[in-house]
Amino acid sequence: MIRRTFVQLLPILTIFLILPVTGLHASELHPRQVVLTWQSDPSTSMTITWRTDARGEGHTLRYAESALALPQDWRTAEATTFTFEETSAWLHTASLQDLKPGRNYYVIIDHPTHPDMFYFTTMPDENNRRELVFLAGGDSRSRREVRREMNELAIRLDPDFVIFDGDFINNALNEQQWDDWFDDWHEQMRTPAGRRIPIIPAIGNHEVEGSYLQPREMAPFYLNRFVTPEPRNYYVLKPGPDLMLITLDTDHLTEVTEQTRWLEQTLEDNSNARWKMVQWHVAAWPSVRDFDGSIPSKIRNHWIPVIEKHGVDIVIEAHDHAYKKTVPIRNGQQDNENGILYLGDGGWGAPIRETKNPEDYWWLDEAMTIDHFWKFTLSRDGRNLEVEPVFRPPGKSFTLEK
Repeated sequence: MIRRTFVQLLPILTIFLILPVTGLHASELHPRQVVLTWQSDPSTSMTITWRTDARGEGHTLRYAESALALPQDWRTAEATTFTFEETSAWLHTASLQDLKPGRNYYVIIDHPTHPDMFYFTTMPDENNRRELVFLAGGDSRSRREVRREMNELAIRLDPDFVIFDGDFINNALNEQQWDDWFDDWHEQMRTPAGRRIPIIPAIGNHEVEGSYLQPREMAPFYLNRFVTPEPRNYYVLKPGPDLMLITLDTDHLTEVTEQTRWLEQTLEDNSNARWKMVQWHVAAWPSVRDFDGSIPSKIRNHWIPVIEKHGVDIVIEAHDHAYKKTVPIRNGQQDNENGILYLGDGGWGAPIRETKNPEDYWWLDEAMTIDHFWKFTLSRDGRNLEVEPVFRPPGKSFTLEK
């Protein structure tokens, strides 16, 4: 029904969405590579970013709570238009604020002849609880055909949002690789009914020219294409009344030790969150790489005591390109009652690697060489969190309770 409505409405809506075109072909202003992120409260805001091939003038979008809204009931948001040295694209970002929790919002990105229409859903608050389904994974990188297959698996699950734990592409400054990634996301991460899926990204080493401990200028595509809370490479969001998600930077633009005080304060400020999750890229409890590497060691020495102190439940890790589930860990040993579960290790299209044998490493419950991401289903009352690995073959689930 909704899909047919889009087709029926577009000729009518185009009448009041015409933009002036001066010296430009309409195709140069065609909105593409749409990405949805959050800069503030996911229940009352949405940030929408898209690209065009030419700068144009006065880029806007319109939004309403119904696809059938009358022309005067569509609100207009002006986009900030910008570019940067490493790209040929012009980018446009509109931040929508003061939205209502748990509502659908229909969006039209203005274009002279072919406006782009879709919708998004704001996250619920305490007053309109519902079940939440979200996905977590990382390392999509260089096997595009596999990445697209994983995107297809993801959209079939109709997620509310995706947590993506870094290494989107292979070369941080390769615009073609970024274009391919954003083209795929634009095309595939949209439900048959027209709902686009927000992303909560983390920075990985392949987003940064030089990989580790580099200035911000070395990550231009990541920082300009994913608009997130400041300082952008680490931040916190609460995508639901019972869920808090912290994103950290594993020594790419900011050293691990420099984020520790912020991490402690953020967890103190959100102590009432029922479920506390963290994502970072380089695995502290690796399934493939060296356990004693400098970054895993720094994470275990500086971050893990903090997250154990403040009751974090799950950490999403990546970087190793393999499937991993740890035993529950606390104080450097297995603790089935109070330990933190570490899930990873990135398999959304990157080359998959041979893992350690779980029988030989106490922290590994499961490890396999397989493409995957993770599916989470948080119950309406917030008490049960079902966790399921999604493999290219089917996976198996387990449930945590509070």
